[in-house]
Amino acid sequence: MADADSTRKALQKEVESYRSLQGELQKLAKGKQELTARFTETETVLEELKLLDDEANVFKAVGPVLVKQDLVEARSNVGNRLEFIKKDIDRLDNQIKGVESKMLDREKEMMKLQRKLQGGAAGP
Repeated sequence: MADADSTRKALQKEVESYRSLQGELQKLAKGKQELTARFTETETVLEELKLLDDEANVFKAVGPVLVKQDLVEARSNVGNRLEFIKKDIDRLDNQIKGVESKMLDREKEMMKLQRKLQGGAAGP
């Protein structure tokens, strides 16, 4: 009986850990979704900048003011921004894989504990 109680407590702890990991995974997925949207938007900006003539005027919003910017510099800045966003997406992908792996471990442990409880209940 004491063994069943300790198994139940261990199972409850695993369930709480699993739920915590689910919340963490949701936050990471939301962050990745936002970064992916920014990446797509920035890609569109870069494509538009590539369509412009070399003599075109380009302005950058700095707070409430538009400041004239060199086209080559603007293309470079947007390209760099794309690289940074891509690195952030890759970092989040790795974090998501890590959390998913931990969740899988928790699932296996929960199933093991549930089998142990069911085996004990079917006993004497």
